[in-house]
Amino acid sequence: MKKTDLIALVLILIALVSVRVFFNIPNFNPVGAIALMSGMILGRKMIAWIVPFALIILGDFALGLSSPIHSDYFLSSYSVFVYLSFGITIGIGVLLTKRLSVSSTLLGSFIAAVAFFLITNAGSWLMMPEYSKDITGLITSYKMGLPFFRATLLSQIIFSSIIYGVYHVVTKRKVEFSKVS
Repeated sequence: MKKTDLIALVLILIALVSVRVFFNIPNFNPVGAIALMSGMILGRKMIAWIVPFALIILGDFALGLSSPIHSDYFLSSYSVFVYLSFGITIGIGVLLTKRLSVSSTLLGSFIAAVAFFLITNAGSWLMMPEYSKDITGLITSYKMGLPFFRATLLSQIIFSSIIYGVYHVVTKRKVEFSKVS
């Protein structure tokens, strides 16, 4: 990857973090897309992990400054599950690195949204006293999370597609439509 391509990618990601901070809509934000596309575009390099986590933590810190609700969340025990899900999302992106295309972006977006849903709702079940610590409580946690899943999935698909498209335009690469196999 050329240095100018990396700079272009980082600028795109910073712009998306700004969207998250200034237009904070629950579960509709570019964070999962930042994680997925960093893994897909940057591949197995350490920077594929450093850039998205730095931006996610920076965004969480900025949100924490803006609201007491967000400041309680920032680096709380629950946030461990959120960060874990983003780490797994980066890993999903890394697995799709050699298949960078529209279809692999959509597939990765779907898998990442499902992983985020499963991990964060399991975290809610473990951390929140409202849920009984048995299979019934876990199922209840997943049921309670379903209304948020649609926003997670839509934002993952929309923002990943935006990153894919803008990155390809900025770096003048040909847009691939199918490489998932």
